[in-house]
Amino acid sequence: MIKKILVGVVLLAVFALLLVNSSCKSCKKEEKPVAIDTTAVSIAPVNSIDLPHADTAVIPILSKILDEAFDASSKKDYNKLGSLLVYRGPDTKRYGYGVFNAKNSYDRKSLSITADVFNKWNRNVEARECARVFALDQPDGRTLPVLEVIFVGKKTVDRKFFGFLEIDGEYKIADVTSNL
Repeated sequence: MIKKILVGVVLLAVFALLLVNSSCKSCKKEEKPVAIDTTAVSIAPVNSIDLPHADTAVIPILSKILDEAFDASSKKDYNKLGSLLVYRGPDTKRYGYGVFNAKNSYDRKSLSITADVFNKWNRNVEARECARVFALDQPDGRTLPVLEVIFVGKKTVDRKFFGFLEIDGEYKIADVTSNL
């Protein structure tokens, strides 16, 4: 019984607030139009996507490097794979500006792990499709072309982004991620 009375009082209070608001003269003031500065308005379409872009002519070059890397991985050719990957290791002089050396024990272990991962991604894949390429500026002034690759299998579709950097005038795989 007390609950019904409490609910009734709450409903009555809400109704009273609505009635007072709708009859309040100060709430019904007309707003004066405000001038809008149209010089700062963008003329870009509302539904456009503003993504970084890169020259699509590099897609065949980057996909060829990717094919070579997957081929070297499947053959466990660490010398070839190492020559296609930008160095990411403890040697600060080579980090980001050199490639892996399969004769070095740290590099060889990294190449072995990378080859295993590449082989896993390529397992049961019927097609590898290069969807698009875009460029990301790097803090050191270089540009990182990123190739979006879709791995299509009978039951799966997976997407990876491969970033490339120029080392000695040739593109090398610098980074790989699933998310951007």
